[in-house]
Amino acid sequence: MGLPEFSTKKPVTTVMIFVGVILFGFISLMKLPQELFPPITYPQLTVFTVYANAAPEEVETLLTKPIEEAVGTVSGLKTIRSISKEGVSLVMAEFDWDQNMDFASLRTREKVDLAKARLPREASEPLVVPFNPFEMPIMTISVTGDRSPASLRQLSIDTIKEELEKVDGVASASVEGGLEREIIVEVNQNKLKSHGISILDVSDSITNANLNYPAGTIKESFYEYLIRTLGEFQDVEEIGQVVVKSRDKDEERLASMSYEQRDALREISQQANAVLVKDVAEVEDTFKERSSYSRYNGEENVSVSVQKQAQANTMQVINNIRSEFPRLDKILPDDVEIKVIYDQSIFIQDAINGVRDAALQGGVLAFLVLLFFLRNVKASTIVTLSIPISIMVVFTLMHFGGLSINMMSLGGLALGVGMLVDNAIVVIENIFRHRELGKGALEAASEGAEEVSNAIVASTLTTIAVFLPMVFVVGIAGQLFKQLAFTVTFSLVGSLWVALTLIPLLSCKLGGSSATAKTAKAFSGGAGWKNMLKKYE
Repeated sequence: MGLPEFSTKKPVTTVMIFVGVILFGFISLMKLPQELFPPITYPQLTVFTVYANAAPEEVETLLTKPIEEAVGTVSGLKTIRSISKEGVSLVMAEFDWDQNMDFASLRTREKVDLAKARLPREASEPLVVPFNPFEMPIMTISVTGDRSPASLRQLSIDTIKEELEKVDGVASASVEGGLEREIIVEVNQNKLKSHGISILDVSDSITNANLNYPAGTIKESFYEYLIRTLGEFQDVEEIGQVVVKSRDKDEERLASMSYEQRDALREISQQANAVLVKDVAEVEDTFKERSSYSRYNGEENVSVSVQKQAQANTMQVINNIRSEFPRLDKILPDDVEIKVIYDQSIFIQDAINGVRDAALQGGVLAFLVLLFFLRNVKASTIVTLSIPISIMVVFTLMHFGGLSINMMSLGGLALGVGMLVDNAIVVIENIFRHRELGKGALEAASEGAEEVSNAIVASTLTTIAVFLPMVFVVGIAGQLFKQLAFTVTFSLVGSLWVALTLIPLLSCKLGGSSATAKTAKAFSGGAGWKNMLKKYE
């Protein structure tokens, strides 16, 4: 028993199957991730290491070469490049396109961990960072207000950035523009020489003084308290009071005194003879030198760019961010205004609306063309119904195939919409031909669809054979067009299944009257075709 015969003899089962498919299609549509582009994984990892105040030659010898030797043993590695700059080492490892980058990143981190023992202690922890040139922020927010650029930037960092990073699906928020505070300790070289102090003594003194240390615990009967010594600077003036060096004392004279006299004299001597930071340098509270400016509509602003998490739904994350704006307006001062200047969901929604409009227009035009040739409203309606049902099949297969709604998959769906009615037209035309021969509705639907099943299967497979091999293309092009190939394939498979099951059933139940057969016969074999053929004689 073939599909056409099964669908006509088991109408209730067939209808329930399609009801389930439509239900699955709607559920899948609600759960499909909506992106601007397909997720792209670029096979490159960068090992980033900082070695402050080191020359490029030292960075290359002490950092870059040991890391290159370690990363070079990772399996699947294609090429390795490195850049050694002042205080920074960059080792870029490129892998084959068929490599799983999650496992490649894990293997690279393992090799880098083994090389840590050979790196200088002053160097920072090596970071293994994946490279994705298509990773863009999903939203950019402009922050303006009647206040200084430094105050506006600090407000954006303390309030807007912190609140946005709490939103579900947001990975990070970066702040650009404004002025960033910087404390400069400008050392006087002549004063250093007069006191016999090096610039490293000043740097080490400030570093050691600006720390909080643990100081043990205090235990009580029911509680245990952790003690900390708070040594971090609370004010800029405290930096100038840091002791850099104390002059030597007359230890022989101190040895003849009692302990009380000795301690008192040492304290007085240290206060009188201590060399402070302010004695050899000037401490300035200023701002970092600007390397870029951020403006919106000619007015200086602060930009906040929001990045989403890897598997998060872009539309859902943007909706969550927008729902947070009313609460932000209540928290922020009255003079501060936030405005969205880039929203990726607008492009996604436009693409979805474009495909929706194309499907509706295609359905209407297909109905009109079928009505013109078949001269039967029921038959035209039956064929037109195959479009939305086939699209529901596509959404279901996309969900289980792990695809997303993006520019490429929607392009494939729009491309497939024009092919969805091809199989249905062939099937219903052959069913009408069997009705002309005097067969009953059930027999004509079953035999007519079965007769052309091999032909439409072959026709569908020839089209699939053109698009499906695109999934084997490697590189950026392969990742971009893979979802388009799958979407076209899914739409063709869905239209073939609908044409062999639903079209015979609906033709049998809705288009099986004798009037329909007479109309079809009059147009297909009678005066309708004869009049048309005379025009070409």
